[in-house]
Amino acid sequence: MVGEKIAIVEDEGVVALSLRSRLEAANYSVTGIADSAHSALSLVANTTPDLVLMDVGLKGEQNGIEIAHTIRDRWQIPVIFLTGYSDPEWIHSAQQTDLFGYLIKPIDPIELQSAIQIALQKHHHQQHLEQQIKKQSQELAVIQARLHHEIAERQRTESQIDQTLEELHELKSRFVTTASHEFRTPLSIILTSTELLERMGADCPEDRRSRYFQKIRDAVRSMTTILTNALTLRRIGEDEITPQPNSFDLHRFCTSLVSDLQPHDRIQFQFLGNDQQVNLDPELLSLIVNHLVSNALKFSKQSIDLEIHSDRRRILIMVSDRGLGIPEEDLPMIFEPFHRAKNVDTISGGGLGLSIVKQCVELQNGTIAVQSELGQGTIVRVELPINARS
Repeated sequence: MVGEKIAIVEDEGVVALSLRSRLEAANYSVTGIADSAHSALSLVANTTPDLVLMDVGLKGEQNGIEIAHTIRDRWQIPVIFLTGYSDPEWIHSAQQTDLFGYLIKPIDPIELQSAIQIALQKHHHQQHLEQQIKKQSQELAVIQARLHHEIAERQRTESQIDQTLEELHELKSRFVTTASHEFRTPLSIILTSTELLERMGADCPEDRRSRYFQKIRDAVRSMTTILTNALTLRRIGEDEITPQPNSFDLHRFCTSLVSDLQPHDRIQFQFLGNDQQVNLDPELLSLIVNHLVSNALKFSKQSIDLEIHSDRRRILIMVSDRGLGIPEEDLPMIFEPFHRAKNVDTISGGGLGLSIVKQCVELQNGTIAVQSELGQGTIVRVELPINARS
């Protein structure tokens, strides 16, 4: 069975024929041989190979590095360079073409096959990641478009529409900034880790392999959290989530919630009131507590306090931390989707947690208030009626 198609660009006929023979013996399909820039571009255009072996020195005015630039820009085909010497300046120049590998003549057959396999795998991984990024960008674009529609529907007069367009522009800017910042880092981690695992192969020590896989899992979880929060906010905004009140023991429910939170040993939990039955939506209550506690843990290195007070007519949820605090100028916008305070740039997050909490609170006819002091910490108070209407 014939494998991937490979084009050879080499102005030394003997070397080119030797490469062809080795590649065919390894079950690769050689689409042809070119010895100049013009013939190389013609060969690639007519045969669309999966990979090109490119001699750095070619006949004519253009060298192999310049031709590789053109091939990558036009056809996104990976190129492995062939050279008779190793020169730092040349390597730096080659790296500007998204270097997939280089081989120094005379070429060892084993090194040739290994370089081809690594280059093809790297190219396939890049294509897969690009497709994933495109898909995720499309999903986020749908969310953004729907947010646009919701805002436009609420603002009907001309002056209100002008104000909405201004808000939408700012929201779009925050959205693009958040998406590009929060996705670039985990995607880079995934790409780097997979490349290292591929390059080291069976020689990779087990502890390092485990670390790389853990980094990949953490990066995927980070992106999944942002997408999940964005989809939750969309579902709430489109009335796909409505309160479903159910009777349950509040004390037992909250104790179970806290035990599932990580790291729960940093949470100082107090329940003040009777172990009474409440009639609330357990899913919405879980979202409220989880997001408030997760936020407090994220922005504070110390332990945090979770207090839940209950009486016959209401429950009060209070989450306190002694962390970064929120700048005064950011407080009016903390419930805006994708808005993040200026002092948390180094901490990952999508800026959706408090937006989701506010929506869940209002769906159950509750109220939310935030008190914060920069450098001292933040206190969030949520008040809910003990018996919600469906």
